Amino acid sequence: MKETVKELVVQTVSKCTADGAAYMAVLREKDGKRILPVLMERSDAFLLLMRMKGVKSDALPSSMADIMRAAFVQCSMTIEEVRIAAVEGGVTYCHVLYSQEGAFHMIRYCKASDCLILAYTFGCSVTISEALLERQYMREVGDGMYSIPVNSVNIEALKEALQRAVEEENYELASQLRDEIERRK
Repeated sequence: MKETVKELVVQTVSKCTADGAAYMAVLREKDGKRILPVLMERSDAFLLLMRMKGVKSDALPSSMADIMRAAFVQCSMTIEEVRIAAVEGGVTYCHVLYSQEGAFHMIRYCKASDCLILAYTFGCSVTISEALLERQYMREVGDGMYSIPVNSVNIEALKEALQRAVEEENYELASQLRDEIERRK
């Protein structure tokens, strides 16, 4: 049985920690309403935003995506698709599907922030299996507030949330966050 695949588009990129060290790319289902968060570092977020705004590569410092594009063109290879494959410990991983001389190949478990930049650089689609999207999408809990799966949050954000929960005397949440932090050690 063939798995159902959904196409995603990057809707926005925004800061998600007070110090600005971590950012979140917000991907929306192309023909739907579900939203998938992807954490990324500041430098990756900046480069992705520039690609989204259409800033030409020669106006920016060369990135790994630019280097890969040059190498792929010289070797007659094309990136066909970036497939989100897993989310573990706050890191989203992708497979990069590419073709060369009619044969299809895959590079497995690459960091999603790199792959999103690749997708914009190569002009290819970003996809995810229906089952993974269903497990990982952000659920609206009311008044514009969203809940995201704990495995999509990095350890720094968990520690920050733990500190806030203790300050707000929300000990049940603090206990759950503490347990998740301990589980990742």
